[in-house]
Amino acid sequence: MELAAVTDRVRDVPWMSPEQGAEIYRHIREAGPDHVLELGTANGASAAYMAAALEENGKGHVVTFDRSTAGFEPEPLLRDLGLDRWVTFIVRDDSSYNWYLKELVEENSDAAGNCEPIFDFCYLDGAHNWTIDGLAVVLVEKLLKPGSWLLLDDLEWSYSSSPSGASLPFPMSKSELRAPHVRAVFDLIVRQHPSFTQFRVQDANWGWAAKSPNAPRRYDVTSTRSAAGLVAMAGWKLARIASSRVRRGKAAPDAEAKARSPAG
Repeated sequence: MELAAVTDRVRDVPWMSPEQGAEIYRHIREAGPDHVLELGTANGASAAYMAAALEENGKGHVVTFDRSTAGFEPEPLLRDLGLDRWVTFIVRDDSSYNWYLKELVEENSDAAGNCEPIFDFCYLDGAHNWTIDGLAVVLVEKLLKPGSWLLLDDLEWSYSSSPSGASLPFPMSKSELRAPHVRAVFDLIVRQHPSFTQFRVQDANWGWAAKSPNAPRRYDVTSTRSAAGLVAMAGWKLARIASSRVRRGKAAPDAEAKARSPAG
């Protein structure tokens, strides 16, 4: 599916802006991955962009993971777009995607402790938590083929600044609430990992890392939009977050009413 077509269909679907969608679409088109991993499916907008690019490439598949308690239903979107055959949805009751990653590492490791990498690209937009995502990137590195890219979303997001009022996975200190966890994961784990050597921070929001163990280390900061464009994108995100909260708020009373109603 061409970029313009998928953008037109998912423009108002949280949590990926059209500009971000175009960027990840172009990466998939140019890199031509066979196996893509997404951690944090949400409403399916990012999976739609990646699946659309894979369809244009004529090859590849996306495996996208989310927890059963996340409350999202992305399958209808991909089905309506005719892109569902390019995507496998993994929905689990595990505490996080780390248990799924642990199982993948186990399945692809030999008796000597060597893990055979299976993915060509990973997009991580999930817990936004140091404890969860810090382990996730270590496990993902084992599963990424040399020459592949890891992309982390929301580098500057923090619990205290979140307009969506994100729930805490466990009790946290004030310092933990204020700090941008994904930025810490990117700077202190990914950028210091010997297997990752090429890094790019894009629009102060995305952190790219290439698994190229033998390449010289390089770090770039880029911007694809003007200052006005960055402000507009922030406004788009806030609007989408508010819209999502309204939809969830309407759905909650219905679910509560169903739970109270007698069976039969």
